[in-house]
Amino acid sequence: EILLYAICNAPGGYGSCDIYYAVKTSSGWSQPQNIGAPINTEYWETQPCLSPDNHDLYFVSNRPGGYGGSDLYVSHLTTSGTWSKPENLGPHINSTGNESSPFIHADNQTLFFASDGWPGIGDMDLYYTRKKPDGTWGDPQDLGYPINTIDHEGSLFVAADGKTAYFASDRRDSH
Repeated sequence: EILLYAICNAPGGYGSCDIYYAVKTSSGWSQPQNIGAPINTEYWETQPCLSPDNHDLYFVSNRPGGYGGSDLYVSHLTTSGTWSKPENLGPHINSTGNESSPFIHADNQTLFFASDGWPGIGDMDLYYTRKKPDGTWGDPQDLGYPINTIDHEGSLFVAADGKTAYFASDRRDSH
């Protein structure tokens, strides 16, 4: 098992926030290790999400060359066990605003994310896109009400059965 997470302002880090990993061993979790280049840069890399087959790492970065403030990227595990140069998911998914909170479903075909740049109900809404047979992503679909509201919906986790979802929101009616 591998645990991926972000640490910000760590001594010896590449940038303000970097992606780290730990491996579960028989004696517990290993010490955190910086995943390094080419994923981490002098910029902000955070919110990692590993695909169910452990071959694709989705994450958020504000590195130059993006389409908005923060964009979604993917890096692929190579046959030599290293991570490929990250690929921006492109203007079909990344808007001129901010994209965040990537979550690839257990089907490895459905990507959920948050955005404040696509038309929606609130300031930050949740969307999904499905991978087409040619490997490209379909048009982002707003999850709509009652998931999205006029408030800020920030992240989503969908169970493997596709019937239960957990999401974060700053709704006024939450306790």
